[in-house]
Amino acid sequence: MVKRLIPVNMYDTTTMEQWLSQMGEEGLILKSFSGRKAVFEDGDCQKIKYRIIPTVYDEDEPPREMKELFEAEGWHYVATYQKLLFVFAIATQYPKVIPFSREKEQEIYEELKVKKRNNFFLSLLGILVLGGMQLFLIYVHLEDYIMGKGQYVGYTYILTAFLYLIGLNREYRSYKLVKEKLMSLESREELDSPYIPSTKWIRIETVLNGLMFIFLFIPLLAIATEGNMAEGITKEEISIPYVTLEEIETVQGDRKYDDTYEHMNKSSTFLAPIQYVIQQEGEIQYDDNEIKKVVEVSLDLYYYELRFQALGDQTLEGLMEYYNTKKIEWEEVDQAWISEPGGHTRVFLLKDNKILQITYQGDLDISNYIDNFIKML
Repeated sequence: MVKRLIPVNMYDTTTMEQWLSQMGEEGLILKSFSGRKAVFEDGDCQKIKYRIIPTVYDEDEPPREMKELFEAEGWHYVATYQKLLFVFAIATQYPKVIPFSREKEQEIYEELKVKKRNNFFLSLLGILVLGGMQLFLIYVHLEDYIMGKGQYVGYTYILTAFLYLIGLNREYRSYKLVKEKLMSLESREELDSPYIPSTKWIRIETVLNGLMFIFLFIPLLAIATEGNMAEGITKEEISIPYVTLEEIETVQGDRKYDDTYEHMNKSSTFLAPIQYVIQQEGEIQYDDNEIKKVVEVSLDLYYYELRFQALGDQTLEGLMEYYNTKKIEWEEVDQAWISEPGGHTRVFLLKDNKILQITYQGDLDISNYIDNFIKML
């Protein structure tokens, strides 16, 4: 047995018939189908004429009456392709006309035309709906896409949209082929395919679909290369000067600082190619009315450098969304915001395409040290 990839669209029945006949002349006799491949028996070269009769509904084989009618005229049933095409063959150079009325075949192609047209519009509607939802999510959570936090959602929609695009391409080509076949039946002209496809090359549609699948995985590669944290980077790997917790806490000389934890992360996305997270924790010891106090303090710095300055306002707004903040005037930056006292104090700074988010826990008024943080921008 020899298997060959069917090199034409399944609804290009005229070309498929000629291709199967060509295989017979090369000594390959069709026996069955396996997926998108034709299974041939390797034998003697023969003149075999094939006819393909489509069906609108999924059927394993043609009705018994049809097979008996065809066999009476010398046509024998060979196989069913994709439960949609019945293949008949006759081993003679001058075959009899198939006992199947042109009107009946025309009715089948009319139904197929409507079915393929509806499938095309359904695929198109799916792409439009997915595209609209993707744009809506980008509008609502733009900052997540910029920072890479919502990439997986967007990539899921992209993958699904490409699958719909593949279906759209397939249904359009099928609709076009069915329409051309129907026109030939209406004009009562037998059409011959202008070419005989070679089994040595896969069809262009297969190549296009393969390229689409490759493009599907490009966003997934972006997740692996851009959206992940580089855990445990060193100070030398940070390209910006940053404010240390010790520097803030020891401005007053009577305070002693002990470092307990320091961790640094780096990540990157297309819209925010430089991102740093610097986490610092420690203890402060000082005397208050001759009472020795120990206070746990922490300082988290989130630095974002955006690819486009126009994204700054939207990104900053998204970062502050869940915090009760008030705007403060500061000449050195475009925007400055600080959260209301209570628990952690958060400061948000925007300058050009750079954003700095500061989260501080301690007993100092962090707003007095904004000039120190502005140096990071």
